[in-house]
Amino acid sequence: MEPKLKLFTDSAADLPRSIREQYDVDVVPLSVMFGDREYKDNVTLTPEEFYRLLASDPELPSTNQVNPHEFAEAFRPYVEAGQEILYIGLSHSLSGTFQSAVIAREMLNTDRIHVFDTHSASLGESLYVLRAGELAEAGLSPAEIIAQLERHRERAFGFIMLDALDHIVRGGRLSKTQGLVGSILQIKPILTFTREGTVEVRDKVRTVKKALQSLIDKAQAEQVDFANATIAAAHTNAGDLFPEFVAMVQEHLEPKRIIEGLVGPTIATHAGPGGIGLFF
Repeated sequence: MEPKLKLFTDSAADLPRSIREQYDVDVVPLSVMFGDREYKDNVTLTPEEFYRLLASDPELPSTNQVNPHEFAEAFRPYVEAGQEILYIGLSHSLSGTFQSAVIAREMLNTDRIHVFDTHSASLGESLYVLRAGELAEAGLSPAEIIAQLERHRERAFGFIMLDALDHIVRGGRLSKTQGLVGSILQIKPILTFTREGTVEVRDKVRTVKKALQSLIDKAQAEQVDFANATIAAAHTNAGDLFPEFVAMVQEHLEPKRIIEGLVGPTIATHAGPGGIGLFF
C-alpha cells in the first residue's frame, strides 16, 4: 500500500484545529518579533497571548518568514519514509515563506515534495488545505489535487475590513496622512486579494456597520452558489462584532458551511486588532 500523502501548511493559514487533526496537517511556524523578543507563531505564542501583548506593548510587532532550513527539517522525516508531501502556502507576494519551501525541496533533492501557492492568507489559505485534505482522502494524486486547487484559485476571493489603521500605514498601503484622516473620520479600509496574491485597498467605508455590509455586498457580487459552498470568516480579536458578522453571512449568503477562526499572530501583526475577513 502506498504511503498516505502528507499535508503541510504554514502558521499564516490560521488553520483551525479541527481541520489540522482531521487531515493530519503539519504546520510550520513563522516568527513574530516584539522588539528583540522572538516568538514562534502558535508554538511559543498563542493568539490570545499575542493580542494581550499587542494591547500592552508600545512597539508594533513585526514578522519573519520561515527559512529554508526550517522547512527542510520539517519535510525530511517524511521524505526519508518515502512519503509524498504537499505544502499549501501563504501567498508568495506577501512573504518569502513560499520560496523558502521551494528552496527546501531543492536542498532535499527530491521530486516527492509538491508545493501550491494559495495567493491568499489566513482562513483563505486554510480553505485550500481543507479541500486538499478532502481530495487526498478521495485518493487523488498530488498533481491531480494541485490541478483542482488551481481551478478553485481562479474563482477564489478574500475581503478584509480593517479597524486599526496604524498597522496598514506601517505596511505602506495607506500614507500616514490617510491613516490619520481615516482614524478621525472612522474610515474602514476594505482590502482584497488580487489574482496575483497581493493585497490592495478595494474600498474605504465610513463606520464599521457599513464596512461589514460592504463585505457581504462584495461577496454577493461574486455570484457564487453559496448554497453549495464552504466559506470562511475570520477576525483579529473583534469581540462581539464577529458573531454579529457571522449572523449576517448566514442570513444574506446562506452558505452550506462556514468555517470560523481567530486570526493568529503572523497575519494579525499586519492587519491589527478589530478586523474581519470573509473568504471563499
